[in-house]
This record gives sequence, structure tokens and C-alpha cells, in this order.
Amino acid sequence: MSQIEPISPWTNDLLGYEKLGETFTRLIQTVDDSKVISIEAGFGHGKTFFRKAWAEHLRQSGEVVVEVDAQRSDHSGDPVVTFLGALLALLPEEEKNKVQKIGVIGKKYGGVAVRTVAKAVLKAGADEAIDAISGQLGEVFEGQEALQSMADSVGEEMSKTAAQMIATQLAAEKAIQKELPAQLDALKDELTKGKDTDRVIILIDELDRCHPEYAIALLEAMKHVFDRPGYVFCLMVNADYLEKVAQHRFGAHGEGERYLDKFVDLRLALKATAQRKAEAAWQLVMKRLEIGTPYGDDPAFSVQAAAELVGKIVKASSLSFRQIERVLDRVEVALRCYVDMPLDRSLLVWMAFKEAGCVVQEEWLPRIALTPEIAEKFLNVDRWENREKAQKQEYERDQFVQKQCAPLLRLDDSAYRLPPPEGGGEYFGWAKVLKGLGPHYIPDHENVLSHAHALMAD
Repeated sequence: MSQIEPISPWTNDLLGYEKLGETFTRLIQTVDDSKVISIEAGFGHGKTFFRKAWAEHLRQSGEVVVEVDAQRSDHSGDPVVTFLGALLALLPEEEKNKVQKIGVIGKKYGGVAVRTVAKAVLKAGADEAIDAISGQLGEVFEGQEALQSMADSVGEEMSKTAAQMIATQLAAEKAIQKELPAQLDALKDELTKGKDTDRVIILIDELDRCHPEYAIALLEAMKHVFDRPGYVFCLMVNADYLEKVAQHRFGAHGEGERYLDKFVDLRLALKATAQRKAEAAWQLVMKRLEIGTPYGDDPAFSVQAAAELVGKIVKASSLSFRQIERVLDRVEVALRCYVDMPLDRSLLVWMAFKEAGCVVQEEWLPRIALTPEIAEKFLNVDRWENREKAQKQEYERDQFVQKQCAPLLRLDDSAYRLPPPEGGGEYFGWAKVLKGLGPHYIPDHENVLSHAHALMAD
């Protein structure tokens, strides 16, 4: 019986990250000690997609993978608890055995950890187990009675609560320094039992969206508490943002120093080439902008033409993929809100990206030059004042219409807003474009985009 091939996690890989994932996997598979690796990209560059796809790729390659969404765990307040909960959740034993293991680690680490880790592993509906574990708290802090006696000998100023707080802190420090490392080693051995790897890979995402204090505490816990052989941490992070957070918290570092360098052993970049971003944007346009009423039947007004234009713009821009999507959102909203109005998709695309601050060249869409001002200029030709000058202006007018506005010459007559020609004749092409379209072609599309922008949240 043939084995079923696993589904590729890279099916929706618009930015071409699969090759990077394969390369990073080969790198990870050479690591046999503790390692912290940052995979860096700005906001909107696909870090979360990469993390999810790469995690599954690693699993299919035989690795043990834990995924941590730091933003979701921010509320816990304790990154050590977050990591423990995520690791314990992977254990293959039945829920009862998991609870027993939680009890062992929890007693060493502290009562708060017991409840929080239990919730992380058992999810909802396991309050009885949590209460059962919490019932063991009398055994947690071996030094409480001694510390209380010490407090009594110092004087009445030290309350029982203060002594218990000190005991709790000392017990936690003891756990972190002496007992927790051995337990982490045992936990790693159990997670990798029967596998061809002795690594546990922990992928951390959304660290740059946490509260600054929690983000820093997580980095410190990762480096100082979980610095054990076989634990490999991979941070999906916007490094520039975290550096700003650290500088605000601790002040500026020396020249050439970065806060992340204290915690990260190897820095990697998650980069999509301009070509891949352009191809991904092309696909988005083809998928999302095939709606509404085309401005005309000419191929210049097709969704394919708009997609090709977006590709050129994206190659020349520094926008993140999320920013590209945001610009296309605006065009899509415009097309959907004015579905019965003939609209030039490419013109909307050109305008939307220009307003987003992108470099857009007129040669990519020559008809963008048909502004009301230009139309009026070419229409104000005095044929009687200076015949030679008038002929030159007429030549420039005809050249402009033929070269800059050729697709606009091939519209249905109903598209031109002109009264019936006198004498039952037919308008010249230049008159159709300059008189029939010039005053409103650009303004109509500007108004449509402006209305769409007003509907969208910032």
C-alpha cells in the first residue's frame, strides 16, 4: 500500500518563501546545542505565514516543533510559564499524566505557575485538576518556616506576608538555577523519544506586538532559563521595532551595539525578491479586481493590464506585501461600490499607488496625462490668429491623442459625453477624447477613489 504524500504547507506561498524554509531547515538540522536564531522582517512581510508554513515543514521533516504566539500569551505575565505550558502541551501522555508532570514542575517553580501552566495544557473545563494541583502548594516552598523564624528574630517590622514573599522568590530562584534545568532536559528527552532528532524547536511570533516589558522578559527567559542543549529558539521578529522598544526602556546602546545581540546567536533575514512580490501582487489583482464594469472592450482596460501595471509598480517600490494588499483593498472597494459605473481599473491602480507614496511613471500608463487642464489647452487653438502656430498646435494635439490616449479612441460612442454632432456627421477622434472625456476622465476616478478611501478604516 503506497504511503499518502503529506499536503505541502507552502500551497499559498505567494512570496516564494518555500526555498528559504528548506534552507533554514537544513541549517536547523545542523544544530545540536542551544541556539537562538532571529528571522527578521518588517511589519507586513509575511512572518506569520512563514512561521506557520515552516513549522509544518519542520514537522514533516521529523522535527519537534512548538509554536508560541507571544501576543496571545502576553496576558500570562510570565514567559517561563508560557514556554512550559507550550512544551507540556506536546506530551503524548493522557491528560492525567500531563497533570502529574505539571504538578512536579509547578511545585518547584511556584504556585502561580501551577495554575497557569495547567490552564495552558488542559485548556477549558479542567478546573478540578487545577484545584487538585493547587492543593499541593503546602509542599512548594521548603524554606518558608525557616524564613519566618528568621523574620521573627529580625523584629516585628517584617510581617508574615513579607517573609512568605521572600520565600517564594528564593524558591523560584532555586528552581530556575538548580531544579528547572534538569526538568527541562528530561522534558526534552521525553518530547524527542522515538524520533530521529534530539532538538526541540520553539518558534516565537508576534514578539514585536507585545507589551515592551513582556517582550523583554520573554527574551531574558529564553536566553537565561531555557539555555539548555537541544532547545532551539527561532524568533520571527521586526528587529528595528524591538530595538526602539529596548532603547526606550534601557536607553541607547553604544555605537554599533544592538540590544538583540545580547540574546540572538544568529540573525537571518526573511526577504521576498522584488520579482516575487510583483508576481504575488499580480495574482492578487487577477483574483480580486475582476469585478465591476470595464471602461471599454480594449485589452488596455482588462484586469490583466491592471495586473501588469501593479507588477511594474511593485518592483519599483519598497512597500511591504501587507501595504500592497492595503492599496489593492482600496481599489477593490471602489470597484465594488461603483459596480455599474464604467471604470478604468489601471487608472485606479495607478492613482491608488501614487497616493500611497510609490514611484509611478507616466510611461506605464500614458493616458494618465489626459487631465482637464491638458484637454482645455489642446482645445483652445485659435486657427485664425496665427495659421502656422495653429497648425503646430493641431499637430501636437493629434500626436498627444494618438500616442497618449490611443485606447480611449476605441470606446463605444456612448462613453463620450458629447451632444449629437451638428449636421448628423461624426466627431473627430481628438474631439471625442478631449471634449468627450477630458473634463471628467481623471476627476471621476479621483472621486471614486476618494469615496472608497472614506469608507475604509485607517
